[in-house]
Amino acid sequence: MKIFIIGAGFTGTQLARALVLERNNVILIDNDPERVRYASDQLDCTVLEADGNNLESLEEAGIASADALVTLTEDDEINMITCSLVDAVYPRIQKIARVRNYAYYTAADVARRRTKSAMPASRPLYGIDSMLNPEVEAADAISVALEHGAIGSVIELDADFGITTLSIGEGSPLVGLPFSELPKLDGWHYLVAFVESGDGTTSLPNGQTSLAVGDQIGIVSRLSEISQLVAYTKTPQEKLRRVVVFGADRVGSLLLARQQEKLHVARWKRLFGISAPNSYQKVLVVDRDPDLCRETVERFPDVRVLCGDVTDEALLTEEDIFSCDLLVAASGNYELNLVTAAYLKSRGVKKTIALTANSSYGDIARKLGVDVAVPMRGTVVDSILGHLRGRRVESVHSVCNRRFEIVEGYISPKSPVVGKRLQDIIDLGAYLVLLYCPVTGTSYEMPRGSTVLKADAHVVLITPAGDTRLVARFCGKE
Repeated sequence: MKIFIIGAGFTGTQLARALVLERNNVILIDNDPERVRYASDQLDCTVLEADGNNLESLEEAGIASADALVTLTEDDEINMITCSLVDAVYPRIQKIARVRNYAYYTAADVARRRTKSAMPASRPLYGIDSMLNPEVEAADAISVALEHGAIGSVIELDADFGITTLSIGEGSPLVGLPFSELPKLDGWHYLVAFVESGDGTTSLPNGQTSLAVGDQIGIVSRLSEISQLVAYTKTPQEKLRRVVVFGADRVGSLLLARQQEKLHVARWKRLFGISAPNSYQKVLVVDRDPDLCRETVERFPDVRVLCGDVTDEALLTEEDIFSCDLLVAASGNYELNLVTAAYLKSRGVKKTIALTANSSYGDIARKLGVDVAVPMRGTVVDSILGHLRGRRVESVHSVCNRRFEIVEGYISPKSPVVGKRLQDIIDLGAYLVLLYCPVTGTSYEMPRGSTVLKADAHVVLITPAGDTRLVARFCGKE
């Protein structure tokens, strides 16, 4: 594919690097000479110094033959206008825009759904096929981790199944046991998707793989069974009732709104005798910005808000924050989030979640004892990659510091795997088929060697990052 990226900031260069790895023809454009110079030194692609919202400049660079345009400048209006300009002349090009302004994002989302309902064949709003908001993506990821007790990062794949990353603790029955022996463990019916050893090396497991204390593994299971996984991994599990949220800006606010919705649902469930696993009783929000604190008080009257500095030792002691069950560090200062989460975990906080700048902080967070690290920019890159992989790929989730990808999609009728048993096509060490759904509308199931793959079936794969040929083998290039 020929893909234009406007904006050579961190997200733009990270996306360009991922797309170059996939052997795409990438043209990266920015009007900042320093960014252009840095990107040129770091990336094996065309990097141009130009105004990305100038149609003549884009045409000189070859936009007419492009397959996709991704706008990632710091200015929402430029991102949206650039997509609209290109759409007016080249409507066939797929256009993706990052929009940080939540008002723009929600208004466009409402208008898009209404337009699609009334006129299904109409052009997308503003000519933008996909509009992404980093704060929404990050808040969703944190909310999922919260829902499952912050025992590790969780990728939800449907209403029933997900992949949970857990650390192997002391006393785990998995330590030293070859994976070929795992089915002999009482109650074991799970699948390990990937292994990340204590020294940072990663791999797709096989029958000879074994684990050591401190390793991390991604386990495929039903979401309802995540709490049972700790019996095998010995990952500490806590009841989370007293929660502190550091940061009342956009991500923190979105997170509170999502938890408020879930708490409302949980209350209704309790009326019918249905248990809710993590219904938080007390939430304290800490932020140093008085305006944000006032807005939070007005919007969430059931939440206690404290205007202060989370690095103030006197405040931490006075509010007894060291004894809280969970800290969510979700401010816009990513380094401070990481330091705060690590420090409070060392002082007795049971679980910590930190919003970080990108995926490379994952290893650091793990070594510092942070339970879950959510990369702000990494979630956006994954979402864009999912949109660019073709209509049969639904989502892409990077794991192990972007060394592997969890890819969710549909098997193409033209795929060479159609009609074949999984045991006849699997290539151990190259990829794994994690989940399979033969009929649309039904739930996933864990495939067996005898599973026969069908056209249009839903499938979840784990592959090395950037190896789109494997994905195309299943999902095609449509």
